[in-house]
Amino acid sequence: MKKAFTFLSLLSSLCSPVLGQLDTASIVSSFMYVNSDTLSNYDIVAFTLKTPENAPMDWQSDKIRPLLQDPDSGFLIKVDLPLEISENTDELECTGIAKKSYGVFSWLYGKKELEIPYGGIELSVIKLEIKSNPQGADVYLVPIRVWDKRFKNIELEKSLSDMEPYKVNTSVTDTFVRIDQTVFKIVFHVNDVFKTITHRPQPQSIEPVQSVSVQF
Repeated sequence: MKKAFTFLSLLSSLCSPVLGQLDTASIVSSFMYVNSDTLSNYDIVAFTLKTPENAPMDWQSDKIRPLLQDPDSGFLIKVDLPLEISENTDELECTGIAKKSYGVFSWLYGKKELEIPYGGIELSVIKLEIKSNPQGADVYLVPIRVWDKRFKNIELEKSLSDMEPYKVNTSVTDTFVRIDQTVFKIVFHVNDVFKTITHRPQPQSIEPVQSVSVQF
């Protein structure tokens, strides 16, 4: 894990580790997979991520619901990280959140929450720069399989609320995100106008910084 952390800028920009209190300009959306045989026997409904114990910053996410579950790749999640963590940290500690029945009385008591330690999860390594002309567009990254199933033949202006979990929360264009090699349909939205493009990432070893752009 990288050792460098910018202490002074971190302390000045964060009043608390709760991400919701951060200015969106100081965070980076990161799309990544969580995959482990440990989780395969549970009904996983969410994840939490936090900095490791040896990190100088104490940060923990809220509960993160999976965007997609793939039988081979695992659970695709989106986490909005403080910029300093995105730039200086290789991995975060991950916990799976499952719903477990109490047993014969589950009909009466419902289900309780169960935390399943996962261990370390590597942060996405591809930097995807997202640009538009003019600037100022909201951006959504929808996995192509989700797009084909849920949004492909639907009017986008009627789908904004459903696409909200896929929204890039690192301010409007021009911006950037961290991704792996998931194929995304990228939706740009500004002034009631939509543009979409399909991005098929190159491996990080070939092209660590990639770029997409649209003209309105």
